[in-house]
Amino acid sequence: MIRRALLFSILALALGAVVVDRIVATVGRAIITDGMVRRSLRAAALLNRTPLDESQAIWDETRNRLIEQALVKDEIRISRYPMAQPDEVRAALEGVRRQVPNLDAALAEYRLTESDLESDLAWRITFERFLAYRFRPAVQITDDTLKEFYGRWKPEGPKPAFDAARERLEAEFVAAESARLLDQWLRETRQVTHIETFQAKGARR
Repeated sequence: MIRRALLFSILALALGAVVVDRIVATVGRAIITDGMVRRSLRAAALLNRTPLDESQAIWDETRNRLIEQALVKDEIRISRYPMAQPDEVRAALEGVRRQVPNLDAALAEYRLTESDLESDLAWRITFERFLAYRFRPAVQITDDTLKEFYGRWKPEGPKPAFDAARERLEAEFVAAESARLLDQWLRETRQVTHIETFQAKGARR
């Protein structure tokens, strides 16, 4: 009897020690948890080298980004777009190590593991590839569209002449148009996907 009571006590303590990672959104069959949101916003802050901010506004923005990420991941899975490979992730991680002095200390400061950072880098590589395959081929570049873009273009520093800046203009035009097509696709995909969000409790600063 004593042994059984002791066993129940140990089990109760063990269950009490479990931290439940709350579900904060569902996207079709995909689940987004509070922990996923926090790891994502922490990784973004570390890579952008900005102070860690877990305020409600940043938390909400990150959750919305993960909802969109879930939509893209489903499209990648269905259409079998190429994923980031381990050697690419290792190379990206080495690049971060060169840019962030004492990365191990930075990971501790932002409450991340190296595995968390690798997962974030893998997604960034995969997403860039998705954009390149899915939307960039649809971008048509003509002199007229490029000149129109040049008229709206506001580069940092003095604005160079059109011909001198053509290569840069093409790159930025393709990036802007790809982003526009992505936004359009996301809006349309949201409309046909069952998405639920749940109220977060106390996003921390």
